[in-house]
Amino acid sequence: MQLEDLEGKKFRKRLLGLDPGDVDSFLQDMNEVLRGLVEENENLKRVVQTQESELKEHREREKTIRAVLISAQKNAEQTRANAEREAKLVVSEAEVKAEGLLNEAGNRLIRMEQEISEMRRNRIQFGARMRALLDAFRQMLDDDGKEAPRKFEEKPEPPVQTDQI
Repeated sequence: MQLEDLEGKKFRKRLLGLDPGDVDSFLQDMNEVLRGLVEENENLKRVVQTQESELKEHREREKTIRAVLISAQKNAEQTRANAEREAKLVVSEAEVKAEGLLNEAGNRLIRMEQEISEMRRNRIQFGARMRALLDAFRQMLDDDGKEAPRKFEEKPEPPVQTDQI
């Protein structure tokens, strides 16, 4: 039954008024239509309620996802900052260690240069002593051994010249 059927519904007239069979039949039809509408309305209410519940769940999930994303972003930023601090610390420690190694190498170089200078001085002194000794032996051979005991005594060492190093 359609709305137009209701608007245009006419009952037959009888002597005492409307035909009770037509009225009863109409009321029965209206009752069925009304029952269908009530049932459809209840179904639609359940659908709306289900959709509202789902919408609420989706909004809660969205809220949770946003919170997780914000937390993940903060964690990522914190991790990046920690990594940068750690990298700076590692670089700083490496620079300190490298500086220490360079200082140690420089000190070793200075010590080695000093040792080389000392060895050169010792070599010059040894050469001077050997020359003096050889000169004394040569003199003894030249004198044919006459004054050997006096000449064999050590001569004073010549001064060391540092310019020859």
